[in-house]
Amino acid sequence: MILSSNLDEKIPIVCNTEDDVIFSNISAAVERHLPWLGLTEPHDKVAVIVGGGPSMRGLLPLISAHKSAGHTVFAVNGVIPSLLSVDVTPDYFVLLDAREDNLSFLHPDLKAHNLIASQCPPSVFDALEKQEVTVWHPAYPGISDYIGDRECALIGGGTTVGLQAMSIAFAMGYREIHLFGFDSSYSHVGEGHAYAQAVNDDDPRDTYRVGKREYVAAPWMARQAVEFQEAARQLADADAEIHVHGHGLLPAIARAMSEPPEEISEADKYKAMWGIDSYRIVDPGENFADEFIDMARLGSTSSVIDFGCGSGRGSKKIYETTGCQITQVDFADNCRDAGNDLPFKVVDLCEPIVGLKADFGYCTDVMEHIPTDKVPNVIKNIMDCVDRCFFKIAMFPDSMGSLIGHSLHLSVFPIEWWEEQFLDYKINYRQCDRDTPFPYATFYIEKDLASERN
Repeated sequence: MILSSNLDEKIPIVCNTEDDVIFSNISAAVERHLPWLGLTEPHDKVAVIVGGGPSMRGLLPLISAHKSAGHTVFAVNGVIPSLLSVDVTPDYFVLLDAREDNLSFLHPDLKAHNLIASQCPPSVFDALEKQEVTVWHPAYPGISDYIGDRECALIGGGTTVGLQAMSIAFAMGYREIHLFGFDSSYSHVGEGHAYAQAVNDDDPRDTYRVGKREYVAAPWMARQAVEFQEAARQLADADAEIHVHGHGLLPAIARAMSEPPEEISEADKYKAMWGIDSYRIVDPGENFADEFIDMARLGSTSSVIDFGCGSGRGSKKIYETTGCQITQVDFADNCRDAGNDLPFKVVDLCEPIVGLKADFGYCTDVMEHIPTDKVPNVIKNIMDCVDRCFFKIAMFPDSMGSLIGHSLHLSVFPIEWWEEQFLDYKINYRQCDRDTPFPYATFYIEKDLASERN
């Protein structure tokens, strides 16, 4: 399953194991004479996947009821002791992690079927030598070079064992899937799991908002919550039903997916987003600054307005490179990084802009955020302030808006649609990088100054 967003930039994957170790583990697993997970025809049995989020503890009676009803229980990582405390023996145990630390999750004397990722260390397979084990292969980049032509299911759906367990259950034919302990956030007393797991004690934390509630989560938790949306949608498109139990960031997002979002102004939406540290990790404007400088041939006497400056790192780079006069504008007054002392003005681009003029405009990763019906007005308002403007427009859905329960990219269209929006101006440059996972349209627009003078 593939995420159609720039999530890797906003909440980067930090792999806890080097590639050479992972591929060595995969090679060792392939050499073992063990069955591999394949695809099973759909059936009417029910899968119950139990993760380790704090809310799982209070839902153990419900999990026990599922087990008593004959539903199939999948346990991931360290949840088995919690299940055994209510006399629930899981049918399957799922492990993904390639670290040796996870040997502590194993229960070699338990009568459960072990679903072990091929990237897990050989010591895991050794410890389960006398148990029932099926190897499953995560859709890890490059894995095909190590597993050969033997038929198997490549499991995707996300970067965590919980999300991949959803895909495993689907591959095994389950079409009704219940999730417990998928909180993806800390409890109100700071617990990250329903059990002690010291390996995550020092994870950084950030605050995320869904609706009117705020949740504290580590980056990997937030990533899981965001990835869940695409995984759940893809499974739903394939006729699976996903039921999320408990509370936390991911359950809140799951509920928001089935409910209309609360009314919120665009300004308040972005004030909320800029309050999330991970939202400012990557500034596209910073990445595109050199392209603009070369195209506009900026010098120290040039003047530039950065429309929708965001963190401000893009126009700060332009200023530091050229020494030109820069004015930053945005309608979220908390968007800029600390220590940015360039001139700044709070401006709503959807309204006429008063008192700002410059030679050039710089507008990157902004236009796709504009409500579609307001795009023509925003273009006019920008071009009323400058003679020429550089636009860089994302042509893919956003990944981060779910953290506040709202979409951010409201105008996702191909380059041909955007070109039509600029027909009132001279298009000096037009380009589209269609063959990349996250395509951008680039336009360099100029007023018809002679026509204006006449």
